[in-house]
Amino acid sequence: MVQTTPTAPDRAAAPARRQRMRRAAPRYLLVLPALVPLTVIFLGSLAQLAELGLRPYSAGRIGTGVTLDNVRRFADDPYTWRVLGDTVTLGVVCAVLAVALAYPMALALHRMRSAALRAVAVFLIFSPLLTSVVVRAYGWNVLLGDGGVVNRFLIDIGLIEAPLRMMYGFPAVVIAMVHVLLPFAVFPLLGVVAQVPASAIAAAHDLGANRHQVFWRVTFPLTRYGVVLSLQLCFALTISAFATPALLGGGRVQVLSGLVYTNVGAVDWPMAAVQSYALLFIALALVGVVSLAARLTGRRRG
Repeated sequence: MVQTTPTAPDRAAAPARRQRMRRAAPRYLLVLPALVPLTVIFLGSLAQLAELGLRPYSAGRIGTGVTLDNVRRFADDPYTWRVLGDTVTLGVVCAVLAVALAYPMALALHRMRSAALRAVAVFLIFSPLLTSVVVRAYGWNVLLGDGGVVNRFLIDIGLIEAPLRMMYGFPAVVIAMVHVLLPFAVFPLLGVVAQVPASAIAAAHDLGANRHQVFWRVTFPLTRYGVVLSLQLCFALTISAFATPALLGGGRVQVLSGLVYTNVGAVDWPMAAVQSYALLFIALALVGVVSLAARLTGRRRG
């Protein structure tokens, strides 16, 4: 084995690195007062769910002991797997649509010169979070219902003769969820778009690149990690949503969080715990896959 000795520049830079690490250490310590209780609560909740999911359940009663019957019940139920597939499909569709709409909105917000207009636009984007779920659902019912604004407008201009059935189905849930997800998708993208150096864009234009080439070869590669973060966040929020699919799905759009709620009401808490862990594993799996794909793409470009 060949051992390498540090060169003179490395030895000279080592004290500076250690000094920077000592200066940065107190900053990280400021996170501990919030990080420690959150970690304890999160891990404690996971431990409690795991203990509950391993307890036997029979005839409406939760027994004592350890068993894997709840996991087997989950794995052998075809309806649960169908709902699981619908949950993942809804999460992917809503996340992709939300990020596709949020990216140009983030670019437009970044390029606004008027601070007043930017503040108004940010407020309008953030406004869905200021209203309750019931109010939002009623608002979409007014817009998308059979006698709603959208159907009346399409009938008045002659595009359709009969009202379109948009409510109480997959399209209504997707539209409402994207409306709620837009703030969570815009703000991470706005942060990375603001960090794109103007000198890189100017250099690309000076070298003869047009707008499309500048976007695909300069802007988007420098902001792809913001896209990844927005996708992960929107997917996790969608698969854990309960109220919007329940109010706007009309019973036709079933998600795994709805099954968790149903089992909690039926006192089948062990199955609800297993389904909660399934939601967690799905979110972690997609986060890992998307992160790995982004890193591999970055390496190929490098």
